[in-house]
Amino acid sequence: MLKSILLSTAGLFLCVQMASAQCTPNPQYADSTFGVWPDTLTNLPCAFGDQSTGYNAVIDLKTLTDTSVSVDLQGNTFDIEAYIEKFRINAVEGLPSGFTYIPNTNEWTNTGTAPNFSAVQGCVSILANQASVQAILAANPTGVDIPLTVIVDAKIKNTNNPLANFILSDRWLSEVEGVPGIAAIPVTGYRLRVRQNQADGCGPVSIGVEPQWAIGMQVAPNPVVDQANLIFQLAQPETLTLRIFNAQGQIIAQERVQGMAGENRVDLAHLNLSSGLYIYTLGNGRQEASKTFIVSAE
Repeated sequence: MLKSILLSTAGLFLCVQMASAQCTPNPQYADSTFGVWPDTLTNLPCAFGDQSTGYNAVIDLKTLTDTSVSVDLQGNTFDIEAYIEKFRINAVEGLPSGFTYIPNTNEWTNTGTAPNFSAVQGCVSILANQASVQAILAANPTGVDIPLTVIVDAKIKNTNNPLANFILSDRWLSEVEGVPGIAAIPVTGYRLRVRQNQADGCGPVSIGVEPQWAIGMQVAPNPVVDQANLIFQLAQPETLTLRIFNAQGQIIAQERVQGMAGENRVDLAHLNLSSGLYIYTLGNGRQEASKTFIVSAE
C-alpha cells in the first residue's frame, strides 16, 4: 500500500514538473512566415555541468500551411500542392539518458480550412536536471557535441490532385505507405552541446567541429520570390556538394560547387523551385552544414 502511494505521489510530482516545463510560444515570431528558431546554425544553447537549474532549451516554430511535392502515382510523377492541417513531433532521436522533450501541445493545428489554412505558433522544451548533464560529462570531461534528429510529421488535409487525394487526404506523412519519398521528415543539424563550466563559455570541443563555411551561410533573399543566391565564405578554394531537399525530405537538386577563397555566391535561379519550404546542405564529404529557406509565390 505504501509503495502504491509513493508511486502515485511520484507520478503526480512528475506530471506537475512536466506541466510547469511546457514552453510558451515567443510572440517575437508571431508575424513570421514558416520557420524554426533557433536554426541549426545558431543551434541550441549549451548544457553546463555547473548549472544547478539543469537544462531547459526552447525551440520555437511557425507551422507550414501548404507545400509543393512530387509523388509517383500509378507509375506517373505528379507535382501537386498539399494543404497541411497539422504538425507534430514524433521523436527527438539522439537525446541522452535523462533528457526529454515536451511540446506545448501534442499537435499544432492550422486554423481555417484548406486550401486557405493559416499558420500557428508552437514550441518545444528540451529538459534535463543537473545530474543528467553531469553524467554525460563524467564520460566526456572535455565536453561533447551530440547530434540530434527531430522527426517532424505533417497531416495532409487534401491536395489539388484528385488522384493524390485517395492516398494522401487526412493522412499523416508517417502513415502513408507505398508512395516513394512520402514519410515523416527528419530534421538534422541540431547538436546538444555539453560543457563543464558556464565561465568557460560554449566554444567548440575541438577546432573544426563546425564547417568553416557554416558561419554566415545563407540563401538571400529569404523568402525567395524571383531570384536568390547561396552565399558562403571559404578561407581557401574547396569543392563542395550542394543538396536541396523539399519539406518531405525528398532530394530535388544536387550539384558540385567549386568554391573560391573569400565570399562565394551561387545563383539558384536555374533550379526553378516552386513555392514551399526547402532544406539545403553544403558539405565536403567530411563535414556538412544545413539550413532552410522558403520560396514564396508573392
